[in-house]
Amino acid sequence: MADGDKILLLISDRKMESDQWTSNLSERGWQVTRVTSFDDALEMDCHRFLVVLLVTNSATDPVIPEFVSRCGSGEAVLLLPIVDYATGKEILKLMHMGLKDVLIRPFSDDMLLSSIDRVASQRDLLKENTEYRTRLETANRVLKESLDILKLDQIAGRQVQHSLLPPSPLRHGQYEIAHRIVPSLYLSGDFVGYHIVFDRYLLFYFADVSGHGASSAFITILLGFLLRRIVQRHVRDKDFKALDRAPEGFIEYVNRQILGTGLEKHLSIFAGSIDMNKHLLRYAVGAQLPMPIFVVGNDARYLPGKGKPVGIYEDATWNVEEIALPARFSLVIASDGIFDILPGENLDARESQLLEAASVATMDHDQLCTALGLESLTEAPDDISILTVTRGQ
Repeated sequence: MADGDKILLLISDRKMESDQWTSNLSERGWQVTRVTSFDDALEMDCHRFLVVLLVTNSATDPVIPEFVSRCGSGEAVLLLPIVDYATGKEILKLMHMGLKDVLIRPFSDDMLLSSIDRVASQRDLLKENTEYRTRLETANRVLKESLDILKLDQIAGRQVQHSLLPPSPLRHGQYEIAHRIVPSLYLSGDFVGYHIVFDRYLLFYFADVSGHGASSAFITILLGFLLRRIVQRHVRDKDFKALDRAPEGFIEYVNRQILGTGLEKHLSIFAGSIDMNKHLLRYAVGAQLPMPIFVVGNDARYLPGKGKPVGIYEDATWNVEEIALPARFSLVIASDGIFDILPGENLDARESQLLEAASVATMDHDQLCTALGLESLTEAPDDISILTVTRGQ
């Protein structure tokens, strides 16, 4: 508190006492203005004083709340009443008005000066609090603006991600493939891709990238780019031998690319290829959970196969399994986010629930989504994705 700020108003009709206080305060660097009545004080600009001493007989004197009302709260004018008597309840009431202290007679000159200094120091604290509140409000405003920009970026990213998804459903001859993705955030770490090549090969994959947000979404976009590039190369070269062996080598290729990004991301993946002339399914599994479900009639069972996650091991390889497809079947692939909405006390119970839903829905993708509760789901604790491949609807 600078000396130039030490301006005090003394309201008292007790001359001898006031003269003594004025002298003591002047020695301490205070500029004292004295008036003898409350009405005289109201004619002045009370806000130019740092501290106002109001000498009165009682703590219940109505001039105290009137002064606070006219000159502002305790944060605007630091009022120090000096009273002959006050109960604890009366003092508490004055504190609730915003007053910082009350002096009750008798007291020494040192006590008076100490109380004035203590009340005056509140102004610096109030000023600091006001400055802190202003900085906090500014920081909150900047943060909100940043969050709004981030939200717009996330929405734009979601639109880009959505635009890269294949059409659903996609039908070709006896086969149909369809998907649904319910993201937990704007951007999803789940992604699907599928293409029909030479009106014969149905190439598809289903991936679940670790984590959430932009980095996971970037990996899904990279996966879509990699699959399209591979398909384009096979079409350009008319490489039927590679298509007959698909998805052989695909996950190994993806693994190298993910490791090369340096993003420290890993993913589970199911890569499949159906020769729609031979009705033959070839697939490879990379840490897929739950395993894809193969449904024939009302019989639903998990496909065999296993493999390491992608993006962790440099020299990992993945085996390709092969299944001859019946005239009517359904292949159901789900991300592990589905377990968050299925009933059951443990993983085994929830896997049984998923099998039951797949067997009941059989050949209908929309019916399966309804059975799993995805139709009415508004918020997902984790990304949830479903991909179905059917033949013979």
